Amino acid sequence: MEVGLDSARRSLKGVLGKREVLVAVSLIFFLVVMALASVGFGTIPALGSAFNPATGVWSIARTANLPKTTSLHLAGLNYPVTVSFSKDGVPYVYAQNDHDLFMAIGYLQAANRLFEMDVLRREASGGLTQILGPGALNTDKLELTLGLGRTAAAEWANMDKAGGAVKADLLAYSSGVNNRIAQDEASGNLPVEFKLLKYTPAPWTPVSSLLIQGDLTQQMDFTTTPIDYSLLAGAVGYKRAMQLFPVNFPNQQNPYDPGPYRKLPPVPLGARIPGTTPVLAPSQGSATSAAYLQTGKAAYPGKYISAAEASSIKSIESWISSTLPPMLRLGSASNNFAVMGVKSSDKSVILEGDPHLDQTLPSIWYQLVANSPDIHVAGVSVPGLPGILIGRNQTIAWSLTDSQDQAAFFYQEVTSKSRPNEYFWRGKWYQMKVYHYAIKEKSGGSVPYTVKVTVHGPLLAQNGMTLAVDWMGALPTDDLGAMYGVYQATNYSQFRNALRGWKAPTLNFIYGDKSGNVGIISAGVYGVTKGSKPWLPMSGSGGSDIIGAIPFSENPQTYDPSSHFVFSANQRPVRSNYPYYIGTTANFFATGYRANIIHNYLVKHKTLSTSQAISLELSVKDFLASEIVPKLLKVLKTTVGPAGGALGHNYSEAISLLKGWNYRMNSNSSSATIWWYFWSNYLNSTFGPLWKSASVPTGVDPALKIGPNMTPLDVVLEQWTLKDKTIPMDLGAPGQSVSISSLMTQAFSTTVGELTSKLGANPNNWQWDRVHFRQFPSLTFVGALGYGPRGSSGDIWTVNAADGTLTSKAGPSWRMIVNFNHPSYAVYPGGQSENPLSKWYENDISLWWNGKYRIFSQELSKTNTLSTWTLLP
Repeated sequence: MEVGLDSARRSLKGVLGKREVLVAVSLIFFLVVMALASVGFGTIPALGSAFNPATGVWSIARTANLPKTTSLHLAGLNYPVTVSFSKDGVPYVYAQNDHDLFMAIGYLQAANRLFEMDVLRREASGGLTQILGPGALNTDKLELTLGLGRTAAAEWANMDKAGGAVKADLLAYSSGVNNRIAQDEASGNLPVEFKLLKYTPAPWTPVSSLLIQGDLTQQMDFTTTPIDYSLLAGAVGYKRAMQLFPVNFPNQQNPYDPGPYRKLPPVPLGARIPGTTPVLAPSQGSATSAAYLQTGKAAYPGKYISAAEASSIKSIESWISSTLPPMLRLGSASNNFAVMGVKSSDKSVILEGDPHLDQTLPSIWYQLVANSPDIHVAGVSVPGLPGILIGRNQTIAWSLTDSQDQAAFFYQEVTSKSRPNEYFWRGKWYQMKVYHYAIKEKSGGSVPYTVKVTVHGPLLAQNGMTLAVDWMGALPTDDLGAMYGVYQATNYSQFRNALRGWKAPTLNFIYGDKSGNVGIISAGVYGVTKGSKPWLPMSGSGGSDIIGAIPFSENPQTYDPSSHFVFSANQRPVRSNYPYYIGTTANFFATGYRANIIHNYLVKHKTLSTSQAISLELSVKDFLASEIVPKLLKVLKTTVGPAGGALGHNYSEAISLLKGWNYRMNSNSSSATIWWYFWSNYLNSTFGPLWKSASVPTGVDPALKIGPNMTPLDVVLEQWTLKDKTIPMDLGAPGQSVSISSLMTQAFSTTVGELTSKLGANPNNWQWDRVHFRQFPSLTFVGALGYGPRGSSGDIWTVNAADGTLTSKAGPSWRMIVNFNHPSYAVYPGGQSENPLSKWYENDISLWWNGKYRIFSQELSKTNTLSTWTLLP
């Protein structure tokens, strides 16, 4: 192998610079190691073909070249299509009909992101083990259980039967992808990852795209909240669990739909999760007494949860935590806002959008501009999906954030050992639907795997507790059809009507138009259950089933409000008197701190300019710090004293820094570091003793770990600090009053000691970027192909968010500012190509990092045109 790598260095030096050579050799070395490790040394594959100079991994240099003006032939095109590339890699596509437009989009995405597309398709369909080895087995089992493949197949069957534009577009898109795959295979130019992992991509089909749609839905919509509540309540008791993880937010949320509200009957869901149609068991007999007892009992009487049930629930969490990467949403942060023309300094709607998702190289987004006689849209697409998810047409613009919605409900099924593969529901026995899979292994073998489905959904656990999940994201939908309607909308009524067809994930779609109007609506299915406590696993006997959905007319929404602006930042979109249950503080939704910053800024400014919108989008002010730090300083003035007392000079200097702080989490701010460590220690000082004494199972359930990203505890402690002198509940010491001042003083003392040990005795040197980083990992899991970690500003509560821990791997994945009268701007942290040697691999990271943008236009100027492809039939 060393001979091959040396030869590579020599051959690459003639066409690449020093950095590119290092990246190329690093990529090849690490991927070879991955390829070897994934199959085991006993079955090392023959790598000779991978090092073929013409068709092997060295083609990575050849395919890194930027596109040149040329003509290409695509089988299946009806008419010529023109694709002009901007100098930063954005394709402007001009087609004479929709078929040719979507075929060209498929071809372009495959030309730049084929490996990413295939990995996402495999992830959703349970096919990662075949290329990555046994480390991906748990991921494949989870995806097969949740049934993204079953849902995608059902969606395509519905489309195939109904016909129409979406079916035609998916077929055209698939044809475009397959044209590129065939060309790359023939020329030996498949992306290098395929060559080193020793496989070729299967033909693309419409189901492939629908799988990726399901994968994106899962990342934004699937949670295990009822399991979290069960484990917490099993440890600390139900009453304390609900005090710590309340249903409604106790703090300020600034909902965009303040009411008034109506309580209308639920409407039918309109579809069933595949496999959930109830089928009576052939023989009913008489139900066991145990089954009858289970049917009639309240959830978890007496002792909250049995040892066997707790073990079963923990096994689910361990399973999900072991997936690659963890296939569970643990946090959320996205922003959007729009001001009406009357509130804009230049009389145009200004619409902002910055969805906060995992930040990777390549990015989740592929930017493009698409034109046909019926479609004129610009924005970002998801590789593998036709069309654009966020962007604009000639008349309107839109963006989205995650909305509060508990989309996954858990049911404890009634079963009997004497009746295998059956469950008791509504007084009768029913057969489970059983699916048998063979998970392909890299070695050529397969692992058998069985999934069982009840009327509620697939079983996640069968030992100790037979637990099924009814997840709205598994419902067959026509989300692509809804987006097609959005592309053609010219006013809010058309936009809103198009989104009636959007089912999952539930998202806040913000809207602005050329006439000066703005609006926002939470589109998606909000399940309505008969259960009184849907945040817990409910009885599967029939009394707590989902009975429909909130009527679309009653979903959170507003249009042209009197404030002249709309916004969302994952805050609760409605007030506490909203008549429907939509989730709790633990449903991975935000604290409201970013929303408060946005709301206060828009209220403060009578009019808004594009530059001010950018300033707000890049804001790193921490709202919680602005509330808590003044209280902390007041406490420390009494408990520590002006000179720091016996605590020393570094304490008084730390206090002095906080006194002069503007609450911005700037990269060079020592106050930001002190604040963050203080809040972390304050949370642990307050709740840590209870967590320890009650043995809260944080090892198997990351959602229960104490820290600044635990929304329920953040908002609860915020309110206690602002309103109480002592902790207003029993945290494990009955009859003992716990002073908030003493907890704050203890946490501050711990903070100063910790930072002194970590960063030195001078608080002025405790800059935020010494402890806080952003990182954009590579989708190949090769560290050298990612970006960072690099010291950074922001935190999880700033508008310019850095999601996660002190090393953030999620945040603003796309920044967009639309102005209909003046230039619009956009940028995302990455580039258009997945080839790490391409100049378009990470070319926009520096712009994004420094708060700069590119012009976001539907027209490409001659001066910004790099080259043009003419795609011919």
